Amino acid sequence: MCKNKVMQVVSNGYGYKEVQSRCGTTGISGGLLICGECQEKAERMYPQGWTYVPGDTCRHGNYVGDAYGPDYICGQCEEGVL
Repeated sequence: MCKNKVMQVVSNGYGYKEVQSRCGTTGISGGLLICGECQEKAERMYPQGWTYVPGDTCRHGNYVGDAYGPDYICGQCEEGVL
C-alpha cells in the first residue's frame, strides 16, 4: 500500500466527524482502507474481484483466504482448470 490518506466518517454523538487514516490500514469497521490509486491497481491485478482484501479470491470466484487467516483450496485451481 502507499502513504495516501483515506477519509472515514465516524459517528460522534448525534453527528459525525471525518477521520483521515493511511491507505492499507484497518478502518473503523474492521475492513481494509484503500485509496483510489491502490484500488485501481488492485482491480487491474485481481480482475476477478475480492471478498475482503485484494487477492483473497481465485480466478474461479472462490474465496481462498488471505495473509491474515487460513488458506482455503480451490479444487479447480488445484486441478489446473483455467
